[in-house]
Amino acid sequence: MSEDTVPQFELGDALAMRCGNTLTARFVPGGSKIALSAYRPVKWNTRDVPSETAGEEAVLIYMAQETTLYTEPLLRSLLAETNATFATLQALGQGSKGAPKKTIEYIKISRTYRSVIRCCLEKLEQAKKLPEVQENESREQRYTDAIMSFYAIECLWHLFEILYMQQQHSQLIVPQLLEWTRFHYPNTEDHATDLLLMAEEASECDSYWDTLKTLIMLGQLDVTRAILSQNRKSNQPAFQTAEQVLKTMPVYTDGYALQKFCSQWEYWHVDLERKLSAHVFAAEPQLELIMHLVSGSNEHWDAALLKSQDWYEFLPGYLLYTRPACKPFELRIAASNWLNRWLGLRPDWVMTQMSRMVMQLMEHDVKLFIYDTQKLNDSHLFATHLIDLIYHTGQLKAYFDQQNVDLSALRHSMIFEYGSFLMTSHNLWQLGIDYLDCCKQEGIAAIELLLPRIPLKSERQAFKIIAMAKERGLINVEQDICKVLSKRAYSDQRYGSALEWAVRSKDVLLVTAVADFILKHYSSSGVMLCPDVITSIGARMFVSPRLVFLSKYFEFYEFYRQRDFLSGAELLINLLASKITPDYFWPSLLIDALPLLESEDPKIFCKETIAILQHLEMELVPLIERNKLNTAKFNNQTSKTVFQDYRVENVEEILDLMRLACARNLSRAMIIENTAPAT
Repeated sequence: MSEDTVPQFELGDALAMRCGNTLTARFVPGGSKIALSAYRPVKWNTRDVPSETAGEEAVLIYMAQETTLYTEPLLRSLLAETNATFATLQALGQGSKGAPKKTIEYIKISRTYRSVIRCCLEKLEQAKKLPEVQENESREQRYTDAIMSFYAIECLWHLFEILYMQQQHSQLIVPQLLEWTRFHYPNTEDHATDLLLMAEEASECDSYWDTLKTLIMLGQLDVTRAILSQNRKSNQPAFQTAEQVLKTMPVYTDGYALQKFCSQWEYWHVDLERKLSAHVFAAEPQLELIMHLVSGSNEHWDAALLKSQDWYEFLPGYLLYTRPACKPFELRIAASNWLNRWLGLRPDWVMTQMSRMVMQLMEHDVKLFIYDTQKLNDSHLFATHLIDLIYHTGQLKAYFDQQNVDLSALRHSMIFEYGSFLMTSHNLWQLGIDYLDCCKQEGIAAIELLLPRIPLKSERQAFKIIAMAKERGLINVEQDICKVLSKRAYSDQRYGSALEWAVRSKDVLLVTAVADFILKHYSSSGVMLCPDVITSIGARMFVSPRLVFLSKYFEFYEFYRQRDFLSGAELLINLLASKITPDYFWPSLLIDALPLLESEDPKIFCKETIAILQHLEMELVPLIERNKLNTAKFNNQTSKTVFQDYRVENVEEILDLMRLACARNLSRAMIIENTAPAT
């Protein structure tokens, strides 16, 4: 994206024009959209009168939304692989920065990043040819945009690796630049392969000499020699001399004395120019043109440059024939001169963003290059991982210090923004956490804010999110997720799951609400919901007093069902005296005591019977009277406690039944307790 294509919003309606095209915007809840509309600014001195357009013209609302390439599963796999490489780099960077033993490791990391992108490009090319993609125009365009973006990223990353990671300032740069152009301009090499397969018949092909000239300008001497050796005229003196010239061209190798290499190259170059002056190749004009290109003739290079695709395509080849000993710090001047030469030949040519970024790398303007990487249509994938790699290698620390750029803060900011972007995507949030983990306290705060906003598709996903929150000590996140799942399970009538998630959330109000529902359902139907969950609660019951009551009442329920009446009676008495019985459940609790009181073999003794009678008169009777008073005085049904039990129609009827049962049980218990045992 160039500076001229920065997104702009224009409201193209008459109302917006009259309002001066001033915008107001609001974020749309539940998504990443922004609603834009025309807006007339109101100042302190504006008269408070209705607008002249009020009620006459509709206000148009425009929805703006950020687009991303990563809607395709193929591209999401790219993010996963780069994330794995990112994690490897963080582990590698735990030691001291800039250690010699790690330099090679950092280069391997860089190449891993590039290989991941290259592999993705190949998959995109294959996927683009599928019928289902070609039939969908918008999807095909997305693939095309992705291919263009990631090709540019891989090409620029490769050049950065050559100039700033592989090379020391005392070494030569031309061989690596030749490899770079060969790698990123493969079409000519593909044509050369076809010519090699054609053998002698290749010389009859129309593109024969054009392909050879392009190979020479790309610096591919070995392939050129192989094709020339198959020419039908390869035994003629001109071809033999050309073969000798190309074969004897000095090539620098590591460890070779630079001064000696320069002397040999100068001798070879002078010898070639002498041969050209003597018209040794005049019998073959096309071959002579190739030799002029090898000699670095400006006239012939200018003519050939008009067919090149971009300004930097043939720069490494030209340096091979004119300045083979060019060093990294000399590349800046060479690239600048070459670009001026290109602009002179093509005055109407407009530099693209990628061409400008290549120039920035060759001019060692890394600061501006990093700035432009953030304009690429990749959601900052390239900029984030590259600046992280720069930070860990430490090779450009002095440069950024000189430019007054805090490299650590820049890395932190870019990783934070990229991780936040991934976290807001429903399919990429797990990757985003790894990046935010590198941002220390700010990253943890972002995770705490964003994790609860991830749409929960299943309980399995919820367990995964909770585990991540626990790992980072984010208790509030865990509790918020449990609340959401509890409410969702309650809406789906899965009351066991609702209770379990509510207990895990440790939210007293939520646990109380779910326990209330279970108790009310039992009192109205006689069916105890989710008994297995209630049994497994154990010590977690102390989250809420209502849950304690539910657990203990269920324990009484189990004693009663197993006909262990003595244990059940003891637990029932404790529940009555516990002060945690909900108002609506008093009738059910007292009715549960009725069969025990009517038993011929007393299960409840005198003291306990008196306690039951006391609870009847001091708890249930006042509640019933208070309900009657509120209903008669305020007609307020919301404050009325609903008494209901599946065993009786009218709760007030149990008062007399309970009084009578207590009197009978008390008489029997007193006789038994006061009768001396037989001696």
